[in-house]
Formats: sequence, C-alpha cells, structure tokens
Amino acid sequence: MTPPARDLSLDAFRGLTVVLMVIVNVQGSGDDAFALLNHAEWNGLTFADLVFPWFLFIVGLSAPLALERPGFTPQWGTILRRAALLFLIGVLLAWLIRPRFEFHDIRIAGVLQRIAIVYVTCAAVILWRPGWRTAATLALAALIIHTAVILLVPAPGAALPSLAAGEGISGWLDEHFLPGRVYRKTWDPEGILSTLPAIASGLIGVSVMRWIRARGAVPVEVTLGGLALTMALGGIALSLLIPINKALWTASFVLATAGLGLGFWMGLRLIWARMGESRIGKWLILLGQTALTLYIIHMLLIAVIVRKLPSGDRIWEVTYALLTSTGLPLPVAALVYALTAAAISTAPLAALKRRGWLVKV
Repeated sequence: MTPPARDLSLDAFRGLTVVLMVIVNVQGSGDDAFALLNHAEWNGLTFADLVFPWFLFIVGLSAPLALERPGFTPQWGTILRRAALLFLIGVLLAWLIRPRFEFHDIRIAGVLQRIAIVYVTCAAVILWRPGWRTAATLALAALIIHTAVILLVPAPGAALPSLAAGEGISGWLDEHFLPGRVYRKTWDPEGILSTLPAIASGLIGVSVMRWIRARGAVPVEVTLGGLALTMALGGIALSLLIPINKALWTASFVLATAGLGLGFWMGLRLIWARMGESRIGKWLILLGQTALTLYIIHMLLIAVIVRKLPSGDRIWEVTYALLTSTGLPLPVAALVYALTAAAISTAPLAALKRRGWLVKV
C-alpha cells in the first residue's frame, strides 16, 4: 500500500509551528513577555526556541512527500528555483523591515534563507540515494563535525576555543565571512557554521519520513514515540558536554528539539482521527498549507509597525503602550499583542486560498 502524498497531521504541525513563530516574533515587548515565549539569552531552551528547529524538522519530513510521490520526477531546476526564490524573499523581507541601500547594511542571512539551504540539501540527499539510513548518517556526521569544530578549534588570534557569544570560531566566521549585515554584530543566529547542524535538523526529518513511508500502513506512533524520547533525553545528556544553545545550534539542541518535535507530531497523529475534522484541526491545516503566505504577511506587518510616526515613536511602541494602559499585567499585555498580530496575519488566509492568491515557490 502506497502512503498518501499529503499528510494532514503534518500540515497541521506546520501550521501550528508557523503561527507560534508569528507569536514569538511580534510580542508587545520582549522585556515584558513570559519567559517561555522569549528565546534563551544564550544557553538553555525555552518554548520559543523550539519553533524554528521544529520548522526545519518539518521541512525534512515534507521533502520526501513532495519529491518522491508516485508518478513525479523531481527536476533539479525546479528545486534550485524554489530554493533561490525562498532565499530572495527572505532577503527582501529583511530589507523592507530595515531598508538600506548599502550592501553591508542588508541582512543576507535569515529564517527563509536558512530554510532554503536546508531544503535544497535535503532534496540533494533524497535524489542521491533512497532509504532512511543515508539521511540519518549524514545528520549524525554533521553534528559530530560541528561539535568537534566549536569545541576544538579556536578563533584566529584566540588561545582556546570558546562557546561564549561572538567569541568562538562560529562568531568569528560570521563576523569575517558572512556577507551583508551580521544580526548581532559579532555573530548571527542564522550564521555560517550553525547552518551545518541546522541541515541535520532537516535530515533527521527526511530519515523519519522515509522510514514511515517504507512501512506503508503499519502504525508507527509508538515506535517513533520511543525514538523521540531517546533523542530528547540524548540531547539533555549531551548537554553535559556541550550546552543546549540555539544561536550555535549545538548537537544537544538539535537532538532535544528534534526529539520533542517528533514526540509532539506522534501525539498529534494519535489524536488526528478525532481532531482532523474539528474547527481547530481544519484551521491548523489551512495555516500549514499557506505557511509561506502567512510568514510573509506577518513580516509585512512587522515592516509597518516598526515605522516611526512624526513624533519619533514607532507604531509598535505606541500601540503596545495603548494596550498596557488598559491595566493588563505586562506579560499578559505582551501576549495579547502577539495574539492580535497573529489574528491579523491569519485573517486573510482563507480568502486568499479560495482566490488562489497564495505565495508559492
């Protein structure tokens, strides 16, 4: 039995992930927000830190469904075109938020840019060899190489390797070789070296989906739930050697987030027969099937609210101040602001989908 080319529970997982990305990105104030909705300052793991690695894991899960569906022959030209468009859209959106005309002020790295790199790498592995083992082996190799480099290789001019912000080899590569604006000046959260383990996040997804498809209609939730627990606990155990760190995208971060993501998706699959036809289920499917459009809308919203009014204050600050003036506790106000931004961003999606006005690459 050939598994279906579309997995609606995976669409829902993608939809939930992208709307959480909107909520994390557009909180009223990071200083006021609930701690779990803020990224860890450096080492550590919060709920907000799960969102991007989950999305890359989903990119890997989705790639075999798209590229290995029956009767379809993937073309490298189409794959490269899609990756290039994603990358360029990411650069353009970053420019709209911070419009500058000098190249060194334009941010070349970014979320969509990293997704494009992970997608094209996953596609290359899928076209190269069948089976789940190749993707799993390459993911493990990427994590080993990255760990060895950041633990053993010091930045030029430094006596010892460092995992401090902007001080190690990862930050040095970003500062000296990343084109355009480096987001944190001395390091970038979507920088050069951290892209290698980010690719591993995607390849783990490729391996998992190929393993699932090889089993046809055989239930996999319990087995993969065990794998999810093993990866999450393995990431926690590995953090004794190398900390869980999103900015560096450490191996412990990859294993912990992939394990938690896989566990969440397996739980979603178990309840999907009852949830799939519910309003929430259909809403999440809509978000998942319009994920790129939703991401672009929320970035355009950010581009608007970061603009300054004649008073010199940003629209973001003024609108958030109006919300806090209602007397809401500050963490609640920050969350309400984020939920309002999410509501605005998701509101037009159903109409856009009906009219075929979605952004597709």
